[in-house]
Amino acid sequence: MAADNDHPRVLHVCKHYHPATGGIENVVRSLVTGIDDATFRVLTTRDGQGRGRVDTVDGTRVVRAGSLGSALSTPLAPAFPRHLRRERRWADVVHYHLPFPLGPVSALIDPGGETPSVVTFHDDIVGKGPAVYPYAPVLGRFLDAADRLLVTSPNMREGCARVAPYRGKTDVIPLGIETDDVPREGRRPDGRELLFVGRLVPFKGVRHLVAAMTHLDDATLTVVGAGPEREALEARAAARGVADRVTFAGYVSEERLERQYREADVFVLPSVGANESFGIVQLEAMAHGLPVVNTALPTGVPYVSVDGETGYTVDPGDPAAIADAAARLLADPERYERFSANARERVHGTFARRGMLDATAAVYRSLADGRDGE
Repeated sequence: MAADNDHPRVLHVCKHYHPATGGIENVVRSLVTGIDDATFRVLTTRDGQGRGRVDTVDGTRVVRAGSLGSALSTPLAPAFPRHLRRERRWADVVHYHLPFPLGPVSALIDPGGETPSVVTFHDDIVGKGPAVYPYAPVLGRFLDAADRLLVTSPNMREGCARVAPYRGKTDVIPLGIETDDVPREGRRPDGRELLFVGRLVPFKGVRHLVAAMTHLDDATLTVVGAGPEREALEARAAARGVADRVTFAGYVSEERLERQYREADVFVLPSVGANESFGIVQLEAMAHGLPVVNTALPTGVPYVSVDGETGYTVDPGDPAAIADAAARLLADPERYERFSANARERVHGTFARRGMLDATAAVYRSLADGRDGE
């Protein structure tokens, strides 16, 4: 079936999809709902165990392959290759979102067809040990066959060992957020309130942020998010004598989160693992005029908020450095206001959602053009 180059049919292949939430899930939904000149379907897996089903989200067909559970965070969905084969026949372009080993494995099990593919390499698989070794050659063959690769920062294109061999077919398309209501002027601190937003898992480095509070005697910290580390973090706060100044808010509503951003003075992303490939929460904080303290990871994290311009970047795992950076921001209201204005300008100039959508739509059209010309 010939492609409609101006309105291609695009199949997204991803681990989970709305109503499941998470960084990749939110990005895929943003693409599906925000790009008008394409038609979409989504192939994903059940979030947890259960039989497969087909439903509709935002007017889009979503095929959820049945799952027997998961191993090393990868769904065990034996019917996934069959679903991919069927849905790929409909598509003009297939857009895979990694890390999700089941996608590349399924594509190589049944490599038939000439449907062009684009892969967004959100981040690499980190911390799974020798279990990932058999997957490495599969991923290599899959990336070899992909027509285009997308990454969210120049750091990922140049510094990620998996992506570097494919620089010639890799485009940088930063993630984006809505900017219509983001003012451009800076703000000044109202108090000494630090904020973290994210999952409470080891690579987020929240334990170092809690430890940093021992160096900030009159500051408070709000930790928004849930996860398996919460009890250990609460115990750490108590052991460090800062439990009275650290609030674990858990999962909060969008309205409450908005209030937290407005009431905070400094946003901290203390991540210590390369799993943190971008940190879109930095954009949300910057849009609210919050200077950011982040860490010097070899990923897009320090690309989003720039050291000395929109906040400070410190070495991962250094509580004293986190505390010093926050203290420096709070001690100089004029510099704080300058960083705050720079943060908002950077969101407008580099991380607008419209830019992300338009650049991705252009990739779809280019691939559909190539297919039509074969």
